[in-house]
Amino acid sequence: MSKKRKKPKKNIFQKFTTFFVVLFVMGILLWGGLYSVNYVIGDETVENQNGSIENKLFSKKKDEVNALISGTNQNLTDTMIYVNYNVTTGKVAMMSIPRDTYITNEYCIGHKLNSLYRGKNTEPFIQQIEELLDVNIDYYLIFDSDMVHSIVDAVGGVEVDVPMRMKYDDPTQNLHIDLKPGKQVLNGKQAEQFVRYRKGNDGSSYARGDIQRTEVQQQFVKNFISTILSAKNITKIPDIINIALDNTNTNITAREALKYVTDVSKIDISNIASCTAPGAAKYIDGISYFLLDEEKTKQLVKNKLVEVSQDETQENTENVGK
Repeated sequence: MSKKRKKPKKNIFQKFTTFFVVLFVMGILLWGGLYSVNYVIGDETVENQNGSIENKLFSKKKDEVNALISGTNQNLTDTMIYVNYNVTTGKVAMMSIPRDTYITNEYCIGHKLNSLYRGKNTEPFIQQIEELLDVNIDYYLIFDSDMVHSIVDAVGGVEVDVPMRMKYDDPTQNLHIDLKPGKQVLNGKQAEQFVRYRKGNDGSSYARGDIQRTEVQQQFVKNFISTILSAKNITKIPDIINIALDNTNTNITAREALKYVTDVSKIDISNIASCTAPGAAKYIDGISYFLLDEEKTKQLVKNKLVEVSQDETQENTENVGK
């Protein structure tokens, strides 16, 4: 009797997990927070407009999904990535939001976006992102970067091309980065060093600062997707989920995931659009911030990260109604 129950449960579990691997890992910045999807399928019901109760499993799935994936380090959101998924076409777009983005929010310490969440302010954090991007976030995954070692090691490491000599030591964070340039397979410890690198002991850093850093992180995400979905690793997904379960704050449930599993084959991993929110660095009162260009950012989000020139915008406007 128990065997009959376990088999279908495992099949369903693998299906919806595969979907979220493909959909959200590209926005995770390596750490695999999406794998924390609640895979214990229980009863989930909701009251509809008529006042009667219906099962969420049979409610209509969305044509388009907006998600926020964020990795934390010491309760600061070190990484924030907005992901848009078109369920019909299978197209995926993701935008990195710089951690030093200047904001004014009563829940924030100072004015940097990365200090808003702090392990407890989930709703204000999501609302702030929605305001900056002019979107409604359907799902969020916020996870602790401590998972990186175990998850990357579980898939046998991830190959990357380290762009420069990375040498940095910060005893206060117990952070020691020591990577040499060139193509190589990074283990869990090295992968965390790779994505957390900002500057060297000698003051050297990425030529384009945090903008280039987010681009490097996005490339790591894509490499990680390919690794996790390789034939040798697909059977390890349940183990990866178990690693992440205790480290993630998410509103994604198993029943929500199950709505989309039949669409997973439409997603083209090799054609994921990615960019960093536009803006510029600026010192305010002696502190470095990133001033987000909200108008351009919202336009990019509206156009699924495809840049449209002013001439094209004007032409499109003039052609309306013709």
